[in-house]
This record gives sequence, C-alpha cells and structure tokens, in this order.
Amino acid sequence: MASENVEEYLECVFDLTRNGSPAKTSDIAACMKVSPASVTEMVQRLSDLGFLDYEKYKGATLTEKGAEVATRIKRKHRLAESFLVRILGMRRGESHEEACRLEHTLSDESERRICQMMNNPQVCPDGKPIPQCDRECRLCESEPSMPLSDLEDGEAGLITHLRCEESPAKIRRLISMGFVPGRRVLVEEEVPAGGPFVVKLDECRIAIGREYASIVHVKRCA
Repeated sequence: MASENVEEYLECVFDLTRNGSPAKTSDIAACMKVSPASVTEMVQRLSDLGFLDYEKYKGATLTEKGAEVATRIKRKHRLAESFLVRILGMRRGESHEEACRLEHTLSDESERRICQMMNNPQVCPDGKPIPQCDRECRLCESEPSMPLSDLEDGEAGLITHLRCEESPAKIRRLISMGFVPGRRVLVEEEVPAGGPFVVKLDECRIAIGREYASIVHVKRCA
C-alpha cells in the first residue's frame, strides 16, 4: 500500500496532467508546497517504484500502476466532500481540507457504503466528476427504487439510499433513527389525511412523517 506522501504526489500529478501534458517539476513543487529539489528526488523515486514515467526537462506522467492509486484517492476525496457537504451540512470551503485528511484513511468498505447511501453520485459539490468504482463492486450500483411513502400498508422494502438533495438536517435525523441502506422496513399503518406512517424497522416500531418517508428510497421485498 502506498504511503500518504506517495498518494499526495500521485494525486497532484493526476490533477496536473488532466490536459494530457506531463507535469513539470516546478508545477508539482507549487502544488505540494515543497522545493523543486525535493520534487525531483521524489519523482525519480516514484519512477523507480513504477508509479510514474519521468523524463528530465519534460516532466512526469502516471503509469497504469500510478493512475490506479491516484484515481482511487481522487474518488475517495470527492466522495468524502460530497458526504461532508450533502449529509453533514459542512460548508464547501471547510469540506476540502477535511476530505484531504479522510481520503488517506477511508477504507474501501466505508467508501462504498458512503457511495451507496448517496445513490452513486456522479459529481462532487464543486461539479467535478467522481471517478467510478471498480466493476466488481455491487454496493455502488444505482438500483431501481421508490420512496418509502409509496408503499402500501403491509408492504415491505429494503432501503437502497437516502435522497440527498434534501436538507442535511433531515438526512442526519433519518440516519439517527436507523434509516440506512440495507435495512428492511415494513409499513404497518398509514395514518390518513397526510399523517405519519407507522413502520417497523427491523424490530423497532417508528412513526415517520410523510416528508421524511419520501426521502427514504426502497425496493420492494417480501
């Protein structure tokens, strides 16, 4: 596994080579806030390790091995930003620095669960594309679903995701009540005239307002 410093360098080169040109040592130094001499030493080391293709006076590009690491880190960063802003309600300016810390410690399992909760978002809060998950992952696939509020009395559903366009406060409230992907919910009673639903979430009976029930998306199950 690559160290945090290696991941930072590879992510920097990932950003600097988006236009198809090699990343210059001076640009990497500015991005990493270190001296050009330190960059040259590190880039040569990463080249020896197979993460970069480096040519003196021209710059560095990611190898397939390096691109794999950089893409994984960039995905975790942008997913973390999305979670911090859309679920926790953090300001965008604050979310970037926090995501920079989380991207190196977020496990693959946590990354996929976050992705599932937000129904596989395609862009981060700044509108930048979130690199897609590997093909073997099934948690991050968008699933056909419907709002919990559309279920009839006696119908059950498996929670697929929460509609994250809603206010972060509502999302946090639902999570605190246990409405998270993968849990089974049964509609026991729908109070007429726009009243709440009485549902069974695993073994707990909960009354949930219609506006909250519409945020929880489920797929019907037996």
